[in-house]
Amino acid sequence: MQKLSAISLFIAVVLAIVTAFVSIPMAAAALLILGGIGGLDNVNAPDVRLRIYAATIVLLLGAKSLTAIPTVGDPLAAIFASVGLALVGASVVGLTLAIAQLLRTRLLA
Repeated sequence: MQKLSAISLFIAVVLAIVTAFVSIPMAAAALLILGGIGGLDNVNAPDVRLRIYAATIVLLLGAKSLTAIPTVGDPLAAIFASVGLALVGASVVGLTLAIAQLLRTRLLA
């Protein structure tokens, strides 16, 4: 499962870089799905999930400010916003799994 998650996140980052320069239909959906697959491995790692949540927020909020950099700002903003979108998928899956784990332990205890 670790290799699948790592490969999925790697593909998401490559796709994020490519979509900054080439228009790919359904790229946002692909990034969300790839990020979600990448987030499957973090069920028993709450510290990793917190880092993913923080990185998601920073990337989504901070990507727009990169446009202030001359020449390379727009592509950098697009890349970081796309990586943030992939991390949104990982965050949603991580939150869902954390809630399921919490309910399971509370209901079976």
